[in-house]
Amino acid sequence: MAQKILEVVKMNDYCEITVWGVIKRFIEGWVALGCLLVIYSCVKYRKYISAVFTDSILGWINLAIPILIAIFAVGYMIKSLVR
Repeated sequence: MAQKILEVVKMNDYCEITVWGVIKRFIEGWVALGCLLVIYSCVKYRKYISAVFTDSILGWINLAIPILIAIFAVGYMIKSLVR
């Protein structure tokens, strides 16, 4: 019985099909499709993406600066406690 199953799975001595192989191919297919969709949307909406990015760059700076200051402040407080 096991020999018959192995013969069916081998597919004419070409390769074995395992559950992990099927899952891996499925995930690789979705990743490849996702990459293609991201590239397509970036090309299609490049003007909109660049306009949003340039318009909101000051907003990103205003968001990042307080976070960086807080991280450095907490780091210096921890260093002063450890000394």
